[in-house]
Amino acid sequence: MDTINEDLDLLENLSKKISDLIYINEFSEIPEIDNHRKALLKKITENDNNKKIIKQRIGKLVDNNVAMVRTTEKKLHKLSKNHYKFNNRLEAYSINNK
Repeated sequence: MDTINEDLDLLENLSKKISDLIYINEFSEIPEIDNHRKALLKKITENDNNKKIIKQRIGKLVDNNVAMVRTTEKKLHKLSKNHYKFNNRLEAYSINNK
Protein backbone atom coordinates (compact mmCIF):
# COMPACT_ATOMS: atom_id res chain seq x y z
CA MET A 1 0.00 0.00 0.00
CA ASP A 2 2.81 2.44 0.82
CA THR A 3 4.41 1.88 -2.57
CA ILE A 4 1.22 2.74 -4.44
CA ASN A 5 0.79 5.90 -2.37
CA GLU A 6 4.39 6.88 -3.00
CA ASP A 7 3.92 6.29 -6.74
CA LEU A 8 0.71 8.32 -6.73
CA ASP A 9 2.39 11.14 -4.80
CA LEU A 10 5.26 11.13 -7.28
CA LEU A 11 2.81 11.17 -10.17
CA GLU A 12 1.03 14.15 -8.65
CA ASN A 13 4.32 15.97 -8.09
CA LEU A 14 5.41 15.34 -11.67
CA SER A 15 2.12 16.75 -12.94
CA LYS A 16 2.56 19.82 -10.73
CA LYS A 17 6.12 20.25 -11.98
CA ILE A 18 4.86 20.22 -15.58
CA SER A 19 2.24 22.80 -14.64
CA ASP A 20 4.84 25.02 -12.99
CA LEU A 21 7.12 24.80 -16.03
CA ILE A 22 4.25 25.72 -18.34
CA TYR A 23 3.41 28.68 -16.12
CA ILE A 24 6.93 30.09 -16.43
CA ASN A 25 7.16 29.30 -20.18
CA GLU A 26 9.96 26.76 -19.64
CA PHE A 27 8.99 23.98 -22.04
CA SER A 28 12.32 22.23 -22.61
CA GLU A 29 12.12 19.90 -19.57
CA ILE A 30 8.49 18.92 -20.07
CA PRO A 31 8.96 15.98 -22.49
CA GLU A 32 11.37 14.20 -20.13
CA ILE A 33 9.12 14.71 -17.11
CA ASP A 34 6.08 13.67 -19.14
CA ASN A 35 7.81 10.44 -20.22
CA HIS A 36 8.59 9.67 -16.57
CA ARG A 37 4.96 10.44 -15.70
CA LYS A 38 3.67 8.13 -18.45
CA ALA A 39 5.93 5.28 -17.31
CA LEU A 40 4.70 5.74 -13.77
CA LEU A 41 1.08 5.75 -14.96
CA LYS A 42 1.70 2.48 -16.77
CA LYS A 43 3.25 0.93 -13.66
CA ILE A 44 0.36 2.10 -11.50
CA THR A 45 -2.37 0.93 -13.86
CA GLU A 46 -0.75 -2.51 -14.26
CA ASN A 47 -0.98 -3.02 -10.49
CA ASP A 48 -4.15 -4.99 -9.71
CA ASN A 49 -4.14 -4.09 -6.01
CA ASN A 50 -5.97 -1.05 -4.72
CA LYS A 51 -7.71 -0.28 -8.02
CA LYS A 52 -10.31 1.94 -6.36
CA ILE A 53 -7.67 4.16 -4.77
CA ILE A 54 -5.76 4.29 -8.03
CA LYS A 55 -8.85 5.21 -10.05
CA GLN A 56 -9.77 8.01 -7.68
CA ARG A 57 -6.32 9.57 -7.60
CA ILE A 58 -5.73 9.19 -11.33
CA GLY A 59 -9.17 10.63 -11.97
CA LYS A 60 -8.18 13.73 -10.02
CA LEU A 61 -4.88 13.94 -11.90
CA VAL A 62 -6.66 13.62 -15.24
CA ASP A 63 -9.03 16.43 -14.27
CA ASN A 64 -6.09 18.58 -13.19
CA ASN A 65 -4.22 17.80 -16.40
CA VAL A 66 -7.26 18.74 -18.51
CA ALA A 67 -7.45 22.04 -16.63
CA MET A 68 -3.72 22.62 -17.19
CA VAL A 69 -4.08 21.91 -20.91
CA ARG A 70 -6.95 24.39 -21.17
CA THR A 71 -4.93 27.00 -19.31
CA THR A 72 -1.95 26.39 -21.58
CA GLU A 73 -4.08 26.63 -24.70
CA LYS A 74 -5.54 29.93 -23.48
CA LYS A 75 -2.06 31.21 -22.68
CA LEU A 76 -0.72 30.20 -26.09
CA HIS A 77 -3.73 31.82 -27.79
CA LYS A 78 -3.13 35.03 -25.84
CA LEU A 79 0.58 35.01 -26.69
CA SER A 80 -0.25 34.45 -30.34
CA LYS A 81 -2.81 37.26 -30.30
CA ASN A 82 -0.33 39.62 -28.63
CA HIS A 83 2.34 38.66 -31.15
CA TYR A 84 -0.07 39.44 -34.00
CA LYS A 85 -0.89 42.85 -32.48
CA PHE A 86 2.81 43.60 -31.97
CA ASN A 87 3.58 42.75 -35.59
CA ASN A 88 0.77 45.03 -36.77
CA ARG A 89 2.08 47.90 -34.63
CA LEU A 90 5.61 47.31 -35.84
CA GLU A 91 4.44 47.29 -39.46
CA ALA A 92 2.45 50.50 -38.95
CA TYR A 93 5.43 52.12 -37.28
CA SER A 94 7.70 51.07 -40.12
CA ILE A 95 5.34 52.49 -42.73
CA ASN A 96 4.99 55.82 -40.88
CA ASN A 97 8.77 56.25 -40.57
CA LYS A 98 9.58 55.81 -44.26
